[in-house]
Amino acid sequence: MRPIERIDNFLSKVDWNKFKDTWKIEFSYFEDLLNSPLTYAKFREYWKENPDQRIGQVLINLNLIPDNMRIWLDEESDILIDQGIPPEECLYWTSMYDKEDNLLEKPITRLIKDLEPNHIKKILKMCYPKLSENYRKAFDNVLQAYCPGITYDIE
Repeated sequence: MRPIERIDNFLSKVDWNKFKDTWKIEFSYFEDLLNSPLTYAKFREYWKENPDQRIGQVLINLNLIPDNMRIWLDEESDILIDQGIPPEECLYWTSMYDKEDNLLEKPITRLIKDLEPNHIKKILKMCYPKLSENYRKAFDNVLQAYCPGITYDIE
């Protein structure tokens, strides 16, 4: 399940001109979305009601852009990273346990930039081989911001 939090984060950061250029979509398809507050509100509401859909799926399902199988698969975080947004500002981590390893009643989802360094170190120790390069970079960026030059043991 994709975190619903990513929707508003994506919408606040995406450069629609770069988005349309990447996918070679004519601006006319975006005119209504970008120039009509009502269309934009309906688009955002639909996406929040269907948070497991990716941005391409939402735009296609609402007939705002032509169908394109490649765009169906594009993750919002990848789009933002390709547009120059640091990965720690668009990737999320969902915690199932508290600091003492007790199961939480409700999972907590946060941007990586909002995680504590000790939490990140624990994640790296437990999950490093399974992490994508974007997640590794995001975690490293946060650790470097807290303590430049830090190294961490991932074994």
